[in-house]
Amino acid sequence: MSATPRLTRAERRAQTRAALLDAATRVFVERGFTGTSVEAIVAEAGYTRGAFYSNFSSKEELFIALLQERGFEMARSVARESVGMTPSEVGARAAAVHTHTAEWMIRLFLEVLAHAGRHPETRRLAAGFWSGTREIGAEQIRRFYAEAGREPPADPSEIASAFIALDVGLTLQRYVDAEAVSLDAYPRLFELLFGPLYREPPRT
Repeated sequence: MSATPRLTRAERRAQTRAALLDAATRVFVERGFTGTSVEAIVAEAGYTRGAFYSNFSSKEELFIALLQERGFEMARSVARESVGMTPSEVGARAAAVHTHTAEWMIRLFLEVLAHAGRHPETRRLAAGFWSGTREIGAEQIRRFYAEAGREPPADPSEIASAFIALDVGLTLQRYVDAEAVSLDAYPRLFELLFGPLYREPPRT
């Protein structure tokens, strides 16, 4: 039998990091963001505090990484896949993504935003929630108008921010009152609010 290949240092670190994120997810769900400690995370993962701090500087940084890598990557996938889509198609894609968004992530997202209001460093980290998505969205908007031979009717970053605001706003309202805000509303509202921007005639 052939021996199992030894992992490189980088591979071992990536494995440890993934295990910490998995463990943190379970502890966060059970205890909430505020009630979770670094000690609880490493105990759940079976690692030491040293292993934790070799990968993350704080519980807040780990949580931001968890949102970015396992939550907001879904939002970014919408932005990346939206090339050439109409607003209603973007809304439909967003709705499809949200059918797979875990409720625990929304709960913890609200907790960390409340925490950010009292802690400047967490607020700085939280700013990264949407920055990557905004940049991707703005680039897609520029490309859409360039291919149509038109100038964007507003700053592409501001349009991307508005898309994010609608998506997040609908998601939070749906979280507290799913009967009032159905997933079917996403494509209709995206088209209603953003469709006119995309149908504006070329500037001469």
